[in-house]
Amino acid sequence: MNRGLGWILAIVGAVLIVAGGLVMLVVVPGMKKLPADTDTTRHYEGTLAAQLDPATFTFVRDVPIELTRHFAVVETDGDLALVKEERTMTSGGKPIQQVVSHYAIDRSTMLASDEYADAWAKTEGFIPREGLVLSWPMDTEKKDQTGWSDDYMSTVPLVFDGEVTHERSGMKTYLFTSKSGPRPIDPAMVAAMGLPTELPRKQLEAMVAQANLSPLVASMLPKLLASIPGDTVPLAYYYAYEGKYWIDPATGIIVDTEKHEVRKAGIADEVLAETPLANLPEEQKDQARVAVSDFTYTATDQSVDDARADAEDAGGKIRLYGTVLPGVAVIVGAGLLVIGVISLMRKPKATAAT
Repeated sequence: MNRGLGWILAIVGAVLIVAGGLVMLVVVPGMKKLPADTDTTRHYEGTLAAQLDPATFTFVRDVPIELTRHFAVVETDGDLALVKEERTMTSGGKPIQQVVSHYAIDRSTMLASDEYADAWAKTEGFIPREGLVLSWPMDTEKKDQTGWSDDYMSTVPLVFDGEVTHERSGMKTYLFTSKSGPRPIDPAMVAAMGLPTELPRKQLEAMVAQANLSPLVASMLPKLLASIPGDTVPLAYYYAYEGKYWIDPATGIIVDTEKHEVRKAGIADEVLAETPLANLPEEQKDQARVAVSDFTYTATDQSVDDARADAEDAGGKIRLYGTVLPGVAVIVGAGLLVIGVISLMRKPKATAAT
């Protein structure tokens, strides 16, 4: 082998080693963040135990529901993304609820960001948030996370509950759980949901009459209402939930969700303070509230399949560029470099005299 070829092999080998390292250190970290072209739809199904129509003050009860969650990146600014999320609930094709939100998200950590363009703050449903609001980050760690609740306008715990095999997908996932007993819904969210902050006594009595209350509580409420002065009664709203989330740790994709959400209306605390209910335990106070929204849902089989396919696709690309290609480049490069160096170290053969 001549020295010229040796130099070529050595240089090509060194370039391959450097290229493999650059892919692992530069290219792959850039892949481990929310893609700028994200546009995802997930479907859920469940049961609506109760839903109050604020316009007619009639209840929808015990009907099957379909929920759709569509989120897409609207704009990016370096490591930040403006994401629009649309959530709709229907029953038999008829709309029951629709919520539109915009989030400013760090594309790597998936945490809500407090640094964003002024124009983003003017988009529909945009409010300052903290914690995880959309999904989990890539390379999710085995530890508790912090989520966000629009109802409370505060953070909520997402508890790491172990590494489990998700039955429907067959995937190895991290299970996170989160729950809360009834806590007051933030007034801004009460207004956003179109719920009244006070009701005429007769209208409140009519709503209570439709509620599924225990006989004891139902017998107590008329006397309680009669003890409240004035023609209208101030109301407060409370939210309780319990959720399970199966996460693909490599990509942060939510494979499946099971959740139960309950929102109730009750007499405002400042009014209850003047009644015998003021000193009752919170659990008993909650029994005197009327559920204005109560539903349970989980991801459809098709959405679980879609989530698995998305996780496999994204995870496959990360493995390809993070392990396979750099590994091949380093191994081949090292081999070429060794061959090239060996050839350069050999002494050239002497030329015979004529």
